[in-house]
Amino acid sequence: MRKNVEIGAVVAVDALLSVIGTYALLRAYDALFKSEPNPATIVWSAHIAMFWRLAVGSYVAGLVIVLAYPMARWNLALTTRVTAALVPIVGAMIALQGALLP
Repeated sequence: MRKNVEIGAVVAVDALLSVIGTYALLRAYDALFKSEPNPATIVWSAHIAMFWRLAVGSYVAGLVIVLAYPMARWNLALTTRVTAALVPIVGAMIALQGALLP
């Protein structure tokens, strides 16, 4: 039972990291290669880019769950090490995106 909780926790963290990483990558792409209005100046629109970035990030999280769960069941220690290595990388991605490409 305890191992299932550990697997679920690692897979959930992987899914959350994928949403954050996908958002940072898509926001950087939009800021560098597309001209779009500043998201801070838009109150609400059905076509707001932030909504679509988060939707794509959620889709990617679903794909990550499908891949991370069998990997975690096969080798939990390896999956945990990979997840631990990804935390500072994704943190740096979102921090740089927020600081340099607001």
